[in-house]
Amino acid sequence: MQQLKLADCYGHAGLSSDAANIPQRIEPFKTVAANLTRPQIIDAVRAYFGLPMQHDTGWLSDPFTEFDEAFSMVANKNEVAILAMALIAHQIREEDDQFTALVFLVANAFGRRKAAVYPQFVEIIKAAASDLTTSTRRELDTKQIRAKALNKELGGSEDDLVPQNDFPAINRVLKEVNIDGHEMVKHLALQINTTLSPMRSEVARLREETDMLWWLVGGESHLVGEAYADMKPGRAAFLIGSELAELSRTHLGPKSATFLMNKALREGRTDKPTKIKIEAIPKLFTLEELSEVTPDSAISDVRDLCSVSNAISRASEVGSQTAWKKMYGDDGSLSETTAFSPSELANQSFREFLLLNAL
Repeated sequence: MQQLKLADCYGHAGLSSDAANIPQRIEPFKTVAANLTRPQIIDAVRAYFGLPMQHDTGWLSDPFTEFDEAFSMVANKNEVAILAMALIAHQIREEDDQFTALVFLVANAFGRRKAAVYPQFVEIIKAAASDLTTSTRRELDTKQIRAKALNKELGGSEDDLVPQNDFPAINRVLKEVNIDGHEMVKHLALQINTTLSPMRSEVARLREETDMLWWLVGGESHLVGEAYADMKPGRAAFLIGSELAELSRTHLGPKSATFLMNKALREGRTDKPTKIKIEAIPKLFTLEELSEVTPDSAISDVRDLCSVSNAISRASEVGSQTAWKKMYGDDGSLSETTAFSPSELANQSFREFLLLNAL
């Protein structure tokens, strides 16, 4: 990801260094960036997209007001969005944090939610997220196991080590042999663990790929027991995304995820795809099915960001495919008339369930 310093973020938002008073922002920014938690990351993404934060904002405001008493989360909403952008950039570039990239992509919802400042930043994060999906799947780097060298003091002949009938010397040598033996065992255990760790990751990656390929070959939803090819496109798209997310071992999923979902969507279909509105998605399931496909309780923390999943959740909660819109609207989600293509809907469902699985 390209480097975006705090001053760069202010510049992209149209504020000069003098107007932004950047020297008074640098130290508190470093303090905040060094102690970010996941709820704070989610709130930073909300701030960037102009959504209200849902947690106590002291984690962001307090460090800045210590340096500048004039700083205000209410009066400086535009600057808060800039600081949020800088925090997101720092977390992804410096920490290689897939979770931050995932929250950002979920909130953006394929451009359906607009940025509060510097819209081009969205494309920067999309490119960075693509790079992160590749960086976690690099070629396995195995290391040779090397035994620890023997203590030089124990490397001579037995006559050199222990003079004849020198029992104190014998005791000393036995102690050194015991200590050296323990050190060798610790060194070997560390070497083995260092070697096995990437191998375990590689086995997990291969298992993930195998599971996903069998899922694609099967072409059937385990939640409703029906082939994707026999479903309406919107129903298939939602289930394809949510079920593929269950098989992913990383926050962003594999780079091939979009290809796999598109492949599953195209099977048995020749008609031109049409867009699906969020309000139509719950109607694609029976009330009994809604209880099977609804997300778990983690949705309560991100209803505003996970609009597709929230529509299903609210419909299941009220027990109706149509009477859920008032509760849904109060959650701050996207408009229920927001529409996605089948491919976009599958990807959005995939990302939302990846996020829910990570919470």
